[in-house]
Amino acid sequence: MLKIGLVGVGGISGAHIPGWENMKEAELVAICDVRPEQMEKYPQYRQYTDFDEMLEKEKIDILDICLPTYLHVDFAVKAM
Repeated sequence: MLKIGLVGVGGISGAHIPGWENMKEAELVAICDVRPEQMEKYPQYRQYTDFDEMLEKEKIDILDICLPTYLHVDFAVKAM
């Protein structure tokens, strides 16, 4: 089972989250956004407002980056 962490609970995450929920080989375990209110509709997942904290506490196999494109590299490099 692949463990998924998702950062950026905004517009596009509304398509990504249901996709992860429908995959039998993957489990969305944690979500992260600097705006806590964005995560209120997903109480079933561990929630973080600090990306570094999520990386420290969660053992994820895949990071789904749902942030504005210009932020992708910084977050991907930090996760690696």
